[in-house]
Amino acid sequence: MTTETQTTPATTPASLNGATLTSGSTPAESTVAGRPLWRRRRYQVGATLLAIAIFLAAIGVNLLARQYTPDGAVRSYLTALQSGNASAAWDQVQVSAPTAQATTTLIDRSAMQSALAAGRPEIKSFNITNTTQIDAATSTVSFSYDTSAGTKQAKFVVQQGSEKRFGFYPLWHLVIAPAILQITLPKGSNGVMIDGRPLALPEGQSSVAVLPLVHKLQFNGTQILAPQTVIVDAFLSSGQSVAYQPQLTAAGQDQAKIAIKGFFDNCAKLTSANVDPNVCPQDVTFYLSASGQWRLVGDPSQDLAIKFDEQMNAVGTGHFQMVFSYQGSGGISRVPSAGGYSASLVLSPTGLTVANVQTAKDLPALTRPAGATDQAAKDLVATAMTQCATVQAEYVADCPQRAPDAGLSNVRWTLNGDPIAGATVSFDPSTGLFTVHGNFSMSVSYNWLGSHPKSGNSYITAYDAHLLWDGQSLQLVNVDGAVS
Repeated sequence: MTTETQTTPATTPASLNGATLTSGSTPAESTVAGRPLWRRRRYQVGATLLAIAIFLAAIGVNLLARQYTPDGAVRSYLTALQSGNASAAWDQVQVSAPTAQATTTLIDRSAMQSALAAGRPEIKSFNITNTTQIDAATSTVSFSYDTSAGTKQAKFVVQQGSEKRFGFYPLWHLVIAPAILQITLPKGSNGVMIDGRPLALPEGQSSVAVLPLVHKLQFNGTQILAPQTVIVDAFLSSGQSVAYQPQLTAAGQDQAKIAIKGFFDNCAKLTSANVDPNVCPQDVTFYLSASGQWRLVGDPSQDLAIKFDEQMNAVGTGHFQMVFSYQGSGGISRVPSAGGYSASLVLSPTGLTVANVQTAKDLPALTRPAGATDQAAKDLVATAMTQCATVQAEYVADCPQRAPDAGLSNVRWTLNGDPIAGATVSFDPSTGLFTVHGNFSMSVSYNWLGSHPKSGNSYITAYDAHLLWDGQSLQLVNVDGAVS
């Protein structure tokens, strides 16, 4: 038996794209291990992430660097003011000493916290417009900011400090000068709070150094003075006077009226016609040596208005009406005195007094009372003229007629016609005095030099009657002779 051995021809390796292939088989893909590193997917993803990280880091470094620049400090400060972040705002500033002497100061970190808690400057948006380098450590940064009143322009001085952030970035701070608030308190006041912090300021004017922000001032009240809140916008301001106008409480108003009426009651006790104007306001406007008696007509506090002058002295103004009566040759004569007055008030926390009352001009005009009609005034004058004609005397007090001779006796007057016919009525809004002007005719019969009977007419034929309103009705003062 013969055994034959068959030999299979050996296959020849073939190469495809650098890979060895076996004859009769499909080409195999190259292995990952055989690829270049730069073509491997995980390295491509890593490289992309690294590039992104480097890009973001570059942006972060740029943003970080921008924070530590003059304009970056201004931007951070304004942003902190917008959000009310007092801590961030304080970190961006250095506060210089006040430019003027101050009674007290509120310029520390806690003052920043209190101010921004009470109110914020109105900054709707802002834009850095320019940065100018003054020297290596100082720059000015200009900016614009939008408010409800429009766009405004401003700038800050910014200085570089010696310290650095992260050992590399210099710190810049805005140089902030305090604003000086001029506050004037009246006598009898009870101090003030600024942004909720109480200050025991003295009476009169005080200077308070504050941060140049918006501040809330609360003036404490008393029994006499009403509490009041004033908002002061001192943002970017070097200072200003606080527009505080004190007002009395209802109890204070009542006390002022009582005090002023009491003062006029004392003025009415004077017996001189020509009163010292530094004591009381009434006067007869002409020299009169006779003594007499003053009478107050109406309520001098009816139109009382109380204000405070620039020195915060309380002043009450209004109108008064008085009548001076004295013994004349024809009986009791009366003279009106009326006009504006100014009363100096002295306040305390629980009351007030009147120091003096003087005449005043240029006060608001009085309104003519509705009940003071022309007819009511004429009726009073008609009655008075009838009464004047019944007096059997050469001289008749508060009446207009004058006899044509002297040395008369047995005088008898006769009123002819209607003295009110054609009469006019006027009202003086500066004094409240009413005047009725008209013409009249009176005849007179008398004995001349004791025994000679004669007759004639009054040589005065016109009159001015003066009347005052007492709050309820018209009161006739006198009827004087006048020029036609």
